[in-house]
Amino acid sequence: MYGWMGKILHVNLSNGDMDELETMSYADRYLGGRGIASRIYWEKVPPGVKAFDPENCLIFMTGPLVATSTQGASRLSVVGKSPQTVPEGFCYGNIGGFVGPELKRAGYDGIVIEGRASKPVYLWINDDKAEIRDGAHLWGRGVYRVRDLLRERHGQKVRFITTGVSGERKVRTATILSDHDSASSAGFGGVMGSKNLKALAILGSDRPEVADKDGLRELNRYTVHISKRFRLSIPPSMADTSVVEVIGKGKCYQCGLECMRGFYRASNGEEGYRKCQSMEVYLPWKYSKKDEPLDTFFDAPTLCNDYSLCTFEVRNIVNWLYDCQQSGILTEEDTGLSLSKIGTREFLEELLHSIAYREGFGDILAEGLIRAGDKVSGQARAMFTHSVVPIGEGDVAPPRAFVAHAIINAMEPRIHMPLRHELAFPWAQWVIHTRMPELSPVTWRVFRAAVELFFGSKEAADLSTYEGKALAAKMTQNRTYLKDSLGLCDFAWPIMVSFNTPDYLGDPTLEGKIFSAVTGRPREELDQFAERIFTVQRAILTKEGWKGAEDDTIPDYNFDEPFETDSLGREITYPGRDGEIISTRGNVLHRKKCSELLREYYELRGWDPETGMPYYQTLKDLGIEELARSFSIAQ
Repeated sequence: MYGWMGKILHVNLSNGDMDELETMSYADRYLGGRGIASRIYWEKVPPGVKAFDPENCLIFMTGPLVATSTQGASRLSVVGKSPQTVPEGFCYGNIGGFVGPELKRAGYDGIVIEGRASKPVYLWINDDKAEIRDGAHLWGRGVYRVRDLLRERHGQKVRFITTGVSGERKVRTATILSDHDSASSAGFGGVMGSKNLKALAILGSDRPEVADKDGLRELNRYTVHISKRFRLSIPPSMADTSVVEVIGKGKCYQCGLECMRGFYRASNGEEGYRKCQSMEVYLPWKYSKKDEPLDTFFDAPTLCNDYSLCTFEVRNIVNWLYDCQQSGILTEEDTGLSLSKIGTREFLEELLHSIAYREGFGDILAEGLIRAGDKVSGQARAMFTHSVVPIGEGDVAPPRAFVAHAIINAMEPRIHMPLRHELAFPWAQWVIHTRMPELSPVTWRVFRAAVELFFGSKEAADLSTYEGKALAAKMTQNRTYLKDSLGLCDFAWPIMVSFNTPDYLGDPTLEGKIFSAVTGRPREELDQFAERIFTVQRAILTKEGWKGAEDDTIPDYNFDEPFETDSLGREITYPGRDGEIISTRGNVLHRKKCSELLREYYELRGWDPETGMPYYQTLKDLGIEELARSFSIAQ
């Protein structure tokens, strides 16, 4: 049993019972992480259960590569019924840092939590021993105070998952936070709060066995070598070290790969990890509030984290409130918020507090911006941009610019950035090359060669057409689902381009080689794992009301409204067949071509092209024919 620990902790908070599930009874077909968690959800959470009902399960699951020294393998999948989707339904998230590896070191591949405690509690796991403890002293505390209290009681090495005040008050957009400032969205903080579960504290000293230690060691060296993809270490907006100083790397458990994540200190003494969207949640307002200190914008992610409020949602709320206030649609009297002070620390603190404590207009916003639209005027709702979606940001790497994303977006219960990153990361390296060639060797030829290698055809590399995009979507989904199930970091994997290979291309076989070295199982198994994991999610969504082809859709504006820029204000261009730069301005999707693309995709999956449901024989070939009862399928 290489790679896995062999058991999953099962906790019922309603009666305090705890037992164990056998990992391998799930891992043989669903691998780990998101795959196993989704299968358990399919078994245990009926369609009629609501997100805040005791019967909802909150499932944390690691993958077989986690805690094995595999580079970039520290991820913990989170699965449950989300209060943030519309309507409430199955969803997933992901946490990095150290808590996933610590869970395996404590002897467990995952945790399944159901029920509701009669009073606030936290779960303490210490080397195969688990107990439900009184959490009254943690209740009402922010994330960082909970961290300190857990460390005082269980030592500085303890790893944790918790939620802030917004989770306790069942704010639909409440996140869960762990050490290393790693967060998962989809409203799972509110699910924790609904269960009176304030935190999980974990400490372990074991580790999984590896089938081929020497082979893994060599593969790790190779991975570190070819993972070189960046020559920028700090965002230009934070380059003034007199204001914000880089004081360390943001690497996760046993990871030596390059990463944008860094550990920073602001001039006010505040410290924290920063990376990607959360780092910039309030930063754009720096340029309109010239007198506001940069510390305000550095502290913004920490303030959101402490309440456990989703930074995607906060950014959309601030932008929407500003647009409404400028248009005279919402006033300070209407909202009780100091809208004229948007961009200041005073406004941000006021907004976050009102949402987390569900006070005044904040109580409406606590339902999520999409649902808030039903409680404000039609004029106010009309101010929503395409960025506003139930979870995430809707118009980054949009389908009108990247055709394969029309299929990818249509299949998911949320905007899932790792699916978009597959193409967006090498594309970004090409964009950098066009502007600063010394920072990236990814020429148009390298970019197109990487897309062809990883997405299966020359046609996929031509982003201006519909040809090859069905296969590209399928390969993207399969790789991403495997990544989430193996426990691999989205930022690090897959390695599509490299500064340290002769042709600057990455290696699409590397994950399979590592899987085989860790588990002793043939890497060829991964293809079927991916198909099963994708299909079990499809079964869950169908059981909860998804109507196959009828619901595999994206918003109409993609077909009717010419594209200009994405939600970050960027014009999107890409290289043509001979290196010419093609702009996506004015693009709209073609309905008939998208319909044909979807039929092609269904056929690649072994599904009925009319209904978008799998054939029974496809399920049988995958060894998961019991899922058939979730579908209305052709024999």
